[in-house]
Amino acid sequence: MLRNLFLKTWRDHWRGFVGWVLGLVAIVGVQLAVYPTVKQSAADLEKYLKNFPPAFQAMFRMQDYSSGPGYISTELLSFMIPFIFISVGASWGANATALEEERGTADFLLSLPISRSYIVLSKLSAALMAQVLLAAVVAVAVIIGRRQVELEASDIYILASVLVCMLLGVLFLGLALFIGIATGKKTLALGVTIAVALASFLFYSLAPLVDTFDALLPVNPFQWTLGTDPMRKGFDVWHMLLTLVVSVAFYVASLIVYERRDLSA
Repeated sequence: MLRNLFLKTWRDHWRGFVGWVLGLVAIVGVQLAVYPTVKQSAADLEKYLKNFPPAFQAMFRMQDYSSGPGYISTELLSFMIPFIFISVGASWGANATALEEERGTADFLLSLPISRSYIVLSKLSAALMAQVLLAAVVAVAVIIGRRQVELEASDIYILASVLVCMLLGVLFLGLALFIGIATGKKTLALGVTIAVALASFLFYSLAPLVDTFDALLPVNPFQWTLGTDPMRKGFDVWHMLLTLVVSVAFYVASLIVYERRDLSA
């Protein structure tokens, strides 16, 4: 039964998932194709970037843009790819149980001879597999692509960078799952999750400029992930574990709430 629910979840999402995969490959391909031009004009580009106001450089964390790690960090891993992981996670999490309630099929699902925990775990496992597959696609695309354009970067650091993007997706998947289970509202769960992600990213981006925001960095998931600078420093095991622990806390809370919530209304 768990396997059947797992497969049903994939049947509900596979078209959108394929779209995200194709979009990710296209983004990686286009951005890496531009790199040879950036590399050829590296000296002029560095002079140009140094003319930007210090506040602007701090906000966008412009560090050695024309180098391989700097280019990948700025063009691929600073916003676009992390938010694709977050969007996919939020969508799958919000739909996990709330979609069944909105469609009116929750009563049928709950009438099956399985526990509520099995229902949540089957849908959660499908959503987590989607995150892993997305990470594999991005990692392979970047590693193959960077060799095609002769971009010098560590494959291990690329894997670390993709992993932190996936962990962001995993965390916000948990938040969307929890809100969807607690409220039974798919749109609310998706909207609140994306709003929280955008607000967290805004605080993270403006932290170098605003002391108040800087004080919030220790509790900001973007600082735990992107803020560890994985393209230059590799794996930060402590912050990765922290992100994972918070994600698991959302999953456990979701299971508890779903077991106790009255869905008869």
